[in-house]
Order: sequence, then structure tokens, then C-alpha cells
Amino acid sequence: MTSRTIRGLAPALLAALFGAACTVTEEGAPAPQPDAAVPGTACEMRANVVPAKDFFKDVSEKSGIQKDNFVPSPAVPIPINDHSRLALVDIDGDGWDDVVMHSLFPNPQKDIPYEHLVFRNKHDGTFEDISASSGLKGVQAGFFVFADVDNDGDEDCFAGLDIEIAGKTSVLLLNDGKGLFTPKENSGLEKLKGAANAVFADFDKDGKVDIFVGNGQTSLAVKDALFTGNGDGTFVDVTAARLPGAPAQPTNGLVACDYDDDGDLDVFVSTYGVSVKQGWKQLWENDGTGSFSNLARERGFHALPTGTYWSSKSGKGRDLQPVAEDKIIGANGFGIDCADITGDGLPDVWMATISHGDGADESRLWSDPTQLLVNGGKAKGFAFENQFLDRGLPYNEGDIDAAIVDFDNDGRLDLALTRTDKYEGAYSDPEQKGYFGLFRQGDDGMFTSLGLVSGVNDLEPGAKRGKAGQNLAFADIDHDGDADLLFGARDMGGGRANMLFENTLGQSNGWLGVQVRGDGKTVHTDAFGTKVTVKIGDRVIVREKKSSRGTYDSIDGSSLLFGLGSASCVDAKNVATIDVRWPDGKTESFKQDQFALRSYVKIVYGTGKLVKVE
Repeated sequence: MTSRTIRGLAPALLAALFGAACTVTEEGAPAPQPDAAVPGTACEMRANVVPAKDFFKDVSEKSGIQKDNFVPSPAVPIPINDHSRLALVDIDGDGWDDVVMHSLFPNPQKDIPYEHLVFRNKHDGTFEDISASSGLKGVQAGFFVFADVDNDGDEDCFAGLDIEIAGKTSVLLLNDGKGLFTPKENSGLEKLKGAANAVFADFDKDGKVDIFVGNGQTSLAVKDALFTGNGDGTFVDVTAARLPGAPAQPTNGLVACDYDDDGDLDVFVSTYGVSVKQGWKQLWENDGTGSFSNLARERGFHALPTGTYWSSKSGKGRDLQPVAEDKIIGANGFGIDCADITGDGLPDVWMATISHGDGADESRLWSDPTQLLVNGGKAKGFAFENQFLDRGLPYNEGDIDAAIVDFDNDGRLDLALTRTDKYEGAYSDPEQKGYFGLFRQGDDGMFTSLGLVSGVNDLEPGAKRGKAGQNLAFADIDHDGDADLLFGARDMGGGRANMLFENTLGQSNGWLGVQVRGDGKTVHTDAFGTKVTVKIGDRVIVREKKSSRGTYDSIDGSSLLFGLGSASCVDAKNVATIDVRWPDGKTESFKQDQFALRSYVKIVYGTGKLVKVE
């Protein structure tokens, strides 16, 4: 394979090669320390800082987020002793992202109730446990997804129940504005069966959020569902009319984005199980009124024609020729994300799967591996092409959650994965073990694997850090301008706590944080689907406000982060603008004299203003 990776190096050797926990500039010299100026003040242009080693720092214990993540010596054995589903979301409305964690469904199947942990960001690098006082701790649900369903300015919560529990249903909980959640009776969402993930968006552009619910998960095949919001915390089931022909498949992951750039949000569905309808994926294209058509096959998203990349028998790649369309098998899909990876302004797709390399039967031989699907744009009918191997990415049998993030703030989006260690015994290459995966995009569009040297993984024999991840989420938890990492650590025997890693690299480069909010009337307050474009010099960077993504709803914070590389300030030669396209189609543009780099700004629909966030 052609992956450009740093593989199998012991920590001592890495230290000898790179020195102590340092970064380097593009020219290879030691990185300058970040200036001490308050973000937004004057700065000097300097060389872009690139990652070398240990640029993620483990702050799990001192942050306080590991409290009660597992029971040290449970009197009753716990099937999975962790809280490895998670999200970063601002539940108390203070502009800083908080931490939410969930236990997994095998536990209530053994009469051990679901439990959720909530930690409030204290703005000093530490978090306060508010699980009980939030009203969320004992809610019987497998995941949460957040949106302001009643347009009152705070984040409400849909709690989806993914298994059958007598007397329990999925439930909507309303926020009092301070992070206390109470159930909303008769929301219309109670009848959902097997809700495994969901995304909020104003699909029909009426200023009120709707919800697309992915039903099923790995053990249940159920049709997905679509509900329109009334703006008061109640919803109407419009599945039959607006989601025609929805197939009954296990849905393992969802993400919504405007892949065809027509101003409305479409939905990508990552399904699990090649034995159910051949494992074909779904792509629901919005017609602009909130009615959808499944165009996955037409866009090349449903399945790959060539099967898995790898043969564990031979220990090398497998050269498979395409099969007939009706025999194409999809994937055991998990996490999925979408964003403009290639820099052409259109969302591409990053999707994680479990794809077995043993070829033991036809379904394993032909099941799809993890994919990087590049959007062909209007000229190619917005069809997707898998460029995973062409861009140097390494195959792994057990990929779980997928995220797209510019971790080093160089303006190019990078890729991240959690991986199970369940299948790693068949492989000797560290890239094919169960380690956290991180792939940095170069200026040529190729990816270099840095997960093994990132500081997240511990390569010492018997070490577990970074292995066997469940969900992952990125957000700037300390407001220094870069994406920090919350890692969902699966139980590996005896219980396991989640991990929080501070990004020590990204703030050294130029950055801009943008928060967008609707007016609660024409545009819903969360403003999901807002497209923000930052132009600086000859660089154009596009971000889109999303509800959630991944498997079982990972949430990557409330702000849009723009990495700007060596651009730490603006001048006559380095002109910067912010362009906004709101969900209703209205556009606004802000010039460089209205904002400063290395700062957060907030834009509220209808005000025509850009405000610096202190």
C-alpha cells in the first residue's frame, strides 16, 4: 500500500528522531512558541507550524471528566463498564462546550439501567459533574442529540431509546436555559422504535427544526423516520409522505450536509449489515421543501463495486475487479461525517466500516472497507468517487467512528478514526491494530498517518491508551483556537474511563472561530446548514454548521473553527473576508476591518453585525 505513515516506532526511537514533544515549521526548524497576545490583538506573520510528535496532551484526570465513568468493583457484573458514547455540546448556553457521555445498550438488557454523565465546562480546563442536577443522568436512552426545538435560545435534547424497555420510550427533554432538562409530554417522538441516532435540521425551511431519526442499530432492521417540528417542542411524523420507500435496515450512523450546494440539507445514512438489503447505504436528497428521494445508487454512494482492500491471508492488498451491479455488496457501516475535504467548496464523505479481510465467504470478500468519497460536483452529477487508496490511507479491519477535523489549523481538513481491537490479532502492522487513527492532509491532497505519534496512543507492550475507541468528538474546550479531542474508551476488562486530550499545536497557527445563530423566526436559532466561507489571501475555506454525525451521535462542539496556517493577521496582501449563506438563502459578507484573526466572532441572523466573543 502507498500510505505515508510513521509505523512501529518505539517511544525512545521517536524521541531520538524528533526530540522532546516538539513541532516543526514547514522548513523543518523548531517551532516558535505561540505569542502571548490576547487572541484578536496584533500579531506577526510567521511560518506554518506542522506536527511532529505528542501534540495531543492527556489531561483526562486533571480535567475531572473521568469521574464515575465506570464502577471500580461492581457488586453486579456490568456487561460493558464504561460511558464511551459521547458528545461536546454547550448545554448551559455560556458559549463553552460541555461534555456528555452515555453507557451502552447491553447493560439495560441485563437489568442495569442506562446512565448518562454530564460535565459543565468551568472555563479553566476543568469540568464540574452536574449529571444529577441536569435531569439527564437517569434517562433511559442510548444516545442524545441536541437542538433548540422551541426557539427559546437554549439547547433541548432528544433522547433516543435503541432497545425495548418495558414502560419506556424515546423522549424529548426541554432545557430551562441553565442546563436543567425536563421531559416534554406528547412530543410526538415517543412512538419511535429502536432509535439509534438522529440529526436535527430545518429541512423544510420554515424556521423550525425537524428531526431525521435513524432507527435500528446493529441488531434491528427498522425504517428510518422523519418528523417536522411545530416550533413548540412537538413533532409530526411525515415519514410516509416525505421519505418514500425507506428501506428497513439497521442504521448505524447519520450526517446531514448540503452535498449538492442547492441550499438545503441532505442526509447520508450509514447502514450496518451486508445481509440486510445487501448492506446498501442511503442518500436522501432534499428537494428544498423537506421531501426526500433516495439517490444513493445514482450518486455512487450505496456501495463500492470492488470489495475490501485487504487480504489477511496474503498480508497485502487484494486486486478485485468490479462485479455486476445487482451483486454489489455494501458495508458494515458505522460512523460517518461530511465536509469539504478537497477544498472545492463541496462536502465530501468520510465513512468508517468494519470490513473483514479474511475472505471467508462472499459477503466478507466483497464488503466495503472504510471510504473517502470525493464529491464530483455539478460536472459529474454530484457523484462520489472513493479515493481512499489513491490518497494514501491505510486499511484497518475495525474502524468505528469517523470525524473530519483540521487539528493543526493549516486550513486543510484531516481525518480521524476510532478502532476496535477485536480483529488486530491477524495483523502485525501497528496501522492495522486497534489504535486511534489520525491522518494529516498535505498540500498535495495526500494523507500522512500521525495517529501513532500523536500522543493519544501508547505503543508500549500491553498499553491500552488510544486502543478500542468507541465515539470521538472534537471541540475547542479551552478557547485557544484549536480542536481538542474527547475519546470514548471502551471497556477492555475491569472498566475504563474516557480520555480528554488537549491540542497543544493548532493554536500556534492562524485561526478564526465563528459562531452562527438564527433569529428564532425566519432561521431557527441553531442555524444548522449555515454555510460559512472564510477567504484569506488566495485561500478559500468552507465550513457548514452541523447538528451531529458519526455512530450513535457524536457532536463536535458548537463553533466553526477555521485553520489559517501561517496567516495570523491580515494586511493589504493578506485580505480576509467572511461570507455567510443562511438556511433561508440570504447571504452576508464581512470585511477584514470588522474582525481580527485569532479570535471568536458571533454572527446572528438579521442583525447585519459581527460581534467579537470575549
